[in-house]
Amino acid sequence: MTAMTVTLDGRSTVIWRDGTFPGTPEPVAYAIEDLEHDLRTAFASGTPVAGDAPATIAVRYDRALDDEQYHVTVDDAANEIIVSGADDLGCIYGLYAISRSWLGFEDFWFWNDQRPAVRDRLVLDADARLDSSPAAVRYRGWFVNDEVLIVAWNIRNDNELTWRMVFSTLLRCGGNLVIPGSGQNMEPHWDLARHMGLYVNQHHATPLGARLFSEAYPGTRARWPEDHDKYEALWRESIERQRGSKVVWTLGLRGSSDGPFWGDDPRHVTDEDRGRVISEAIRDEYDLIRASDPSAPVSTYLYSEAFELYRKGLLDIPDDVIKIWADNGYGRMMVRRNGNWDPREPAMPSADDPGANGIYYHASFYDLQAANHITQLPESPDDIARELAAVLANNGNALWVVNCSNVKPHVLTLDLIACMWRNGPDLDVDAFLDDYARRYYGEEPSSAVARLMRGYWDAAAGFGDQWDQKCGEQFYNYLPRMIATHYLSGNRDEENDLAWLVRGGFADQIAYVQGICDAAFPRYDRLARDCERAALDAEDHGDAHAAQLIRDTIGLQATIYRESIHGTTLVCTAVGEALAGDFKHAFYHAGLARERFEAGNAAMRAREHDVWQGYWANDCLTDVKFSAQVCATLMSYLRNRGDGPHYFRWKHEFCYAEQWRDVIVVLNMENHETDEEMFHAMKQVWGEE
Repeated sequence: MTAMTVTLDGRSTVIWRDGTFPGTPEPVAYAIEDLEHDLRTAFASGTPVAGDAPATIAVRYDRALDDEQYHVTVDDAANEIIVSGADDLGCIYGLYAISRSWLGFEDFWFWNDQRPAVRDRLVLDADARLDSSPAAVRYRGWFVNDEVLIVAWNIRNDNELTWRMVFSTLLRCGGNLVIPGSGQNMEPHWDLARHMGLYVNQHHATPLGARLFSEAYPGTRARWPEDHDKYEALWRESIERQRGSKVVWTLGLRGSSDGPFWGDDPRHVTDEDRGRVISEAIRDEYDLIRASDPSAPVSTYLYSEAFELYRKGLLDIPDDVIKIWADNGYGRMMVRRNGNWDPREPAMPSADDPGANGIYYHASFYDLQAANHITQLPESPDDIARELAAVLANNGNALWVVNCSNVKPHVLTLDLIACMWRNGPDLDVDAFLDDYARRYYGEEPSSAVARLMRGYWDAAAGFGDQWDQKCGEQFYNYLPRMIATHYLSGNRDEENDLAWLVRGGFADQIAYVQGICDAAFPRYDRLARDCERAALDAEDHGDAHAAQLIRDTIGLQATIYRESIHGTTLVCTAVGEALAGDFKHAFYHAGLARERFEAGNAAMRAREHDVWQGYWANDCLTDVKFSAQVCATLMSYLRNRGDGPHYFRWKHEFCYAEQWRDVIVVLNMENHETDEEMFHAMKQVWGEE
């Protein structure tokens, strides 16, 4: 008996067919469009293939399934593949399951430039099927925060396409919730997120998604309870604006500029009073939500001052509100460092804590000290997986909000976290890394790529002795700027901005930073060289994709670290020489530092190709190119101190022949050199000393 089959090829179509819902639901329509793109890409040109007519993919609801579940089956008699979903998200996940499991598109295919091998068709047996499993976390998704790269970069000159790709990637990896931007940047993307079927959550700085008090009432300092009616008007406005949408509401009270409310109203000085005010605001917001939608999911962030007050028993939170605990920005469930204050207090959900719990977790963090923003977490994935497993063991499974930032630098971390929010705590990290390398880089180079990944985490320097105290790329950009700026201020005492890292005199602080850099540089230099060798090996085997992706990912990140670390070392050297009065060498080493930061920025821009043109242009938070600019400012000051006020001695030493250097009849017969020209004149004499 001949086995019954159906065939997918470039002519296959995707349709909505549900007698209870005649029009295609808008969220499902977006996913249908994505799958149609994937079909056209996976199969050769849509040209007819001899043999069976192509199967149609038909999508419908199956209300007997649990929320968000799906099954995909083959109806060979009708020559159809049936996607049955419990609801919009179930249908969406089923469509993306076809793309992933049968067509070969990985969840982060776009961000890693992955495409399946093109073929003529795919033949499926009649018993082929795909079935979902309940996710380990109920609400799970991303906070698109500090999104400075993707707001300035567009897909086909359309920034909405950029955001659509972010949201569709989140859906592909099983997410169902998003905070679509930072602060007031959220509002332009709310509608797209909702149209694509995602729940919307709100940043802790904007409870209920309401406008900030200072925005709505400029020039007015908020006071509680006097301004309660003004707050309530903003809350009601936001609730009405989002009526009928899928929202996980955020409750709380914060001040302007994402700080404690008592920064605006300093009359509240005791913890008891502050806890009472926040509790009153939470209760009022809660009552408004319950009056509008009695069953709506509601959350509150135990972040910063809210965590401290809750830990002291001073916050009254309704029982059915999801409490969101926050990591410290470095992957560990601890209170975050704030300036020089770092209590190292656990912030892990407690299994004994009543009610539902969730987490706010950072794949990317911006703290102007030592975190990672344009590179992936330097903390080991073994530690990350253990920490998230502990979260699940402590009943932290109601809501995960992951700071995904600009997505592309953090794909591996985001993929690992998505595996755990789907499947739970039992993740074999080595197997995950091997599988990730195969899926995105290919079978042949996968072992080498997995070793490079491990090399990335092994290279990370520590600013402390705990696993979560690793130096991200901000360490090697903000600290040299702190050192240069403190020197330029004329202050030679301890630099307070470095006190979180090391206490003592300014010279001692510089030496401490330089020691960290001196130890880290050889590791990143070796890693960058290993990445380039692996890319060349891939090219030798005819694998241009793997070579490009190695250079775009681990290779680029290793280079950013190498150049930034080298630049930081040179800044430390320059300022140390300046403190000793050697302004000539200090100027020169500041110039060499500027070159290294410029090289780091150039490395990013060199990896802009195809759709990625301009992606790295707006690196304005870590801002490697600005580190170079600060070095240029330092150079000008050092030249002023060492060669001013007449600016001829360095010219004679580095621009004149030896027999004329000490002949001073006329100070100079040519224009004064720019700092750049003087630096290059020194470089001709001194080289790369």
